[in-house]
Amino acid sequence: MQAENSRPTVLCFAGLDPSGGAGLQADIEAIAGCGGHALPISTCLTVQNSLAAFSVHAIDSEILKQQFYALIKDIKISACKIGVIPDETTATCIATLIQQLSSIPIIYDPVLAASYGSQFSHADTIEVIKSSLLPHVNVITPNIKEVNTLLNETIIEAVEASKLCQYGPEYVLVTGADSKSEHVHNTLLANAGLLENYTYPRLPQQYHGSGCTLSSALACLLAQNFTIKQAAKQAQDFTYKSLQTAQPIGQGQWVPKRIHCQ
Repeated sequence: MQAENSRPTVLCFAGLDPSGGAGLQADIEAIAGCGGHALPISTCLTVQNSLAAFSVHAIDSEILKQQFYALIKDIKISACKIGVIPDETTATCIATLIQQLSSIPIIYDPVLAASYGSQFSHADTIEVIKSSLLPHVNVITPNIKEVNTLLNETIIEAVEASKLCQYGPEYVLVTGADSKSEHVHNTLLANAGLLENYTYPRLPQQYHGSGCTLSSALACLLAQNFTIKQAAKQAQDFTYKSLQTAQPIGQGQWVPKRIHCQ
């Protein structure tokens, strides 16, 4: 069993990105950078590089279950982060499994499509996510486009994303990097509405895996018993610094530097 003073462990359900910019590698690096240890379970294999995502291939949910039970038999899990969910079967499987993780933070980053347009989760999958997964999630970290997809409406102000709390999450951390504003505006919400606003100078490049970085950092910090406001601020600062030190690995989006970026 996990030693009392060991690093917090964060279970990650996410996709494998062979470019290493997003998905499980982003999770592993961000969690390590925030002082934790990642327990990665791949929900899907993707075909992508820094320029584009071409296809998504779901992993057999029975394999997910076997990996999950092997881990919880041996390791005390401190938090859980969920990323790409490729189909309804995977959504149902993860929703069932996380119900066995009592009293730990569960963070969902709704990666519904790649930033360069390819769809990861389709309409039927999104409905299962809303009905079966979100009731067991503590924090959801969407951008505005993902909020609109999940709500099936177009919101005008970020504060309207608090409507997502009706599906179960206690908190919504809305990111604004996909807007065209001079600065990036992020917003922390609860069911009652606004908790905090955050503003960061917009950086010049396009980045691969920034959402994965933020949600994983947030999960790791919540696992260390920071409050939601403390964890949200520190996770955003960590993500921003990783973007400031990002580098190109190919011809497309830049990859954040998540290791030793604090």
